Amino acid sequence: MGTSMGVIKYDTTSLNNYTVYDNRNTLLSNGIFSISIAPNDQVWFGTYGGGLSTLGAEKWTNINTPQGLNDAFVYDLKFTNASMWVATWSGVNRVQGDPLIHDSWSSFTVKNTDGGLIDNWVYAIEIGENNNIWFGTEGGLSLFNGKQWKNWNHKNGLGASYEIVKHDNRLATDSFKGSHHNNQVINLPNTKNISYRPNYIVSMHLDQSNRLWIGTWGGGLSMFDPKTQVFRNYTVKNGLPGNYILAIHEGPDGNLWIGSNEGLSKFDGTTFINYSQTNGLISDYVFSIEIDNNSFLWVGGHHGMTRLKIDVKSGDLSKLDFK
Repeated sequence: MGTSMGVIKYDTTSLNNYTVYDNRNTLLSNGIFSISIAPNDQVWFGTYGGGLSTLGAEKWTNINTPQGLNDAFVYDLKFTNASMWVATWSGVNRVQGDPLIHDSWSSFTVKNTDGGLIDNWVYAIEIGENNNIWFGTEGGLSLFNGKQWKNWNHKNGLGASYEIVKHDNRLATDSFKGSHHNNQVINLPNTKNISYRPNYIVSMHLDQSNRLWIGTWGGGLSMFDPKTQVFRNYTVKNGLPGNYILAIHEGPDGNLWIGSNEGLSKFDGTTFINYSQTNGLISDYVFSIEIDNNSFLWVGGHHGMTRLKIDVKSGDLSKLDFK
């Protein structure tokens, strides 16, 4: 589990069996943005200001700008068979080979891609068909096919219009500034008192049908079909609990689980079913979602994590037993 106070390695069979890793023993930074598992089962952590940390065979290695990392702030990592892609707040890195060797690193920025990477603040990466690489940034969506770049933003349909969301977004960012970041990091772009930034991609998921689901900052949930290159937007008006989409996860049945500023939602492609603190969530701010092999849904929020049981037959949440 990634927290603002380090990493927790937790044995889910016991409440008391866990290990904490932080900047006193292993990490360079306690702020954990992302956790990713490489094809060789090595675990990688993207941190706030401490670069990359990785755990393999109980040995920790820290990687930062001297090795070739664009920036010490790492928000996401994804892997292909030959490469590791790293989202930072100063562009994207591709690592091919030993990450401890500087020559293994390539850098992609707005400048050296001639604007193909639409913004240097990169928050999400998805690996598509034929190794097409999708990047969610603060300025919109970019695609790199290995040779050429293409990008899209609100002018192309990303995010709902302001007129649709303005009523439902009232006072939302004030709540975020106090609760989500807890005044710890005043320079993050999403702590500004701006309730509507449809180009700002906070979360992203490529589904089993090769459709890209995009979480925006105040513009709701966008679905992008790479074949038609058309966006479809969903907001509170369509049934979402909130228009700030912080996490997206696809279940084995194809249903989407969506984390927002106003709780959790299950979407079957037609209907949103919403869950909140009233249903047992520890927080209505949902920042991360994972499903384990026992059909438990783990939901990370402000102040902690909630475990929910998914009914295998119906797909509904049948039990809320642990938080």
